[in-house]
Amino acid sequence: MRSLRALTAPLLTLPLLALAGCSAAGSGADIGAGGPRSASSAPASPTPSSSASPVAPPVSPTPPPEPARTSACTATAGLDTTALGTYLKGLKASDSKDVPSLFVVDDGVYFRLKDTQPPCEALAVKLGHFRVDMVRSTDSAGYDFTYGPIRTRTLAVGPHEGKVDGSEPPATARCAGVLSVIYLGRDLVVGDLPHDLRLPAKDAVLDWSLVDVRRDGVLGAVFKPPAGARDC
Repeated sequence: MRSLRALTAPLLTLPLLALAGCSAAGSGADIGAGGPRSASSAPASPTPSSSASPVAPPVSPTPPPEPARTSACTATAGLDTTALGTYLKGLKASDSKDVPSLFVVDDGVYFRLKDTQPPCEALAVKLGHFRVDMVRSTDSAGYDFTYGPIRTRTLAVGPHEGKVDGSEPPATARCAGVLSVIYLGRDLVVGDLPHDLRLPAKDAVLDWSLVDVRRDGVLGAVFKPPAGARDC
């Protein structure tokens, strides 16, 4: 009769799944080499199973929530700042991908839709106005710009289209223009604003220009220079 050590050692090398499907104690076949076991041999003790806990699969990052769509509108209640910004940037005012539904120009903020479901409720968006003092640069043909906060408002955008109430900018002054920025999240500070601004061309139809403010949550910005800015 083989010893219990010779019998149980090969059993320990079996996979756990195989051990769950059969009983080592009641098996009639000799797993080791050699002839059949004697009928008088004592049954082998069950092989202890491994006590190691299964390894949990890695947790995938949770994607930001998406607005729920109904037959008539898109529900946006409960969206965080990031998800709301993604939703607003995805809405278009025309067939061009470069024209967003929510935009700011020299006389205020507008909300327009093109074959898109409107939000089910009004959305809270911030509008910041900054004074832009302009001085001719002494070492180039350009200007030096100095920003000063004027005011910040919270606007109710949508669900209806049109010009947003309370979005009119303050008037410009001599050698002082106005920068208007629509955004979400924390309040803007001077350090968030661009270091230089572009004046409209002399023969341009528009006397204002769009501005790229590279801070998370910014949805659009426009710079309205003062009349006679080139003489400053």
